[in-house]
Amino acid sequence: MKGERREIFNSASVGADKCTFCKIAKGEFPSYIVFEDETYIAFLDINPFSRGHTLVCPKAHGETVWDMKEAEIGGLFLLAARVSRAVVEATGADGFRLLQNNGEAANQVVAHVHVHVIPVMMSHKGKPMDRIKFEGKEMEATSAAIRKALARA
Repeated sequence: MKGERREIFNSASVGADKCTFCKIAKGEFPSYIVFEDETYIAFLDINPFSRGHTLVCPKAHGETVWDMKEAEIGGLFLLAARVSRAVVEATGADGFRLLQNNGEAANQVVAHVHVHVIPVMMSHKGKPMDRIKFEGKEMEATSAAIRKALARA
């Protein structure tokens, strides 16, 4: 029906008290933070598609962009664009992807709004993205390089 709001299904749906990204934003879960202010946080994905794969999130809990005001969505994507420059500089990538999923059907795994900033190399062109693992030392070095690049921006 017209005017009726359709809900987006996500079996990972939880309240803010149990949300992994809310816990990261509150400092309750460890993470490799590259940026933080009162409204947003950006940190390395622990199951990345490439070195430097960063998640940019609002600190306020909401599952999809439908749960955000337009200005908040704008702020989220402005920050994602800023972070993308730092990620590309820090990793030496040839390009990057911005990816934002809403709902389980769209492959949203954590039910908290977030934008993926995924650096890519020419060697990745035309290939499927596979998750990879990095050791803590490499994650720390990568997050430090991104923070340094952000400080210059």
